Order: sequence, then C-alpha cells, then structure tokens
Amino acid sequence: MSESQALWRLAEGEALSFKIGPGARELRVSSGRLWLTQPGRPDAPSEDVWLQAGQSLALASGSQVVIEAWPQADFQLLVPPSACPALQARLGERRAAAQERNAMGCLAAA
Repeated sequence: MSESQALWRLAEGEALSFKIGPGARELRVSSGRLWLTQPGRPDAPSEDVWLQAGQSLALASGSQVVIEAWPQADFQLLVPPSACPALQARLGERRAAAQERNAMGCLAAA
C-alpha cells in the first residue's frame, strides 16, 4: 500500500466522528490542519487539540474522537508498534538471530 492510499482527506467544513480500535492508533496530519475533540468523562473534561501538517497524536484504544478540517486536511491513522506486542517480539527474535549470525561471521573471518 502506498502512502497516498493510506491518506484520509477531509474537505473544508467536513467532520468525522469515530471510535479508535481495536488497539491504539497514531493520528498523523500530512497536510492542512485538524481540530480534534475527545469527549470528556465524569473524572476528566473534554479535550480539544489543534494539529498541523507534520504533527501527530497518540489515541488510546476505545477512545471516541471528532475531527474537523480547518480548512482542509489529509491525515493517516497508523498502528503504532506498541499496539502489536506479538509482532514486536518476533522482530526482536529476528534481530537477535541476525546479530548472532553477524558475530559468528566476524569470528570466522578473524
């Protein structure tokens, strides 16, 4: 999938309301500006955040968000590595094995 295929686009005046998940996400603004609102809870007030091109925000799994373009925006909803612990573990195992192979290669060359 190319980066352009992973972009969401909001035109002037458009808004989206959605729930994050399953798993955490990172909202990254590629162009334009977004106004993001996370509704409050009895123990915490609602939160408004402005994000511009190049900025990102971590969003917890299960959180509800509303975003609106000002005046327009392109953005991505990315899955951070922390949301995939099994994949991180496999990658760690592969890196350890590669380091071991490299160390063996250095010993053989000496």
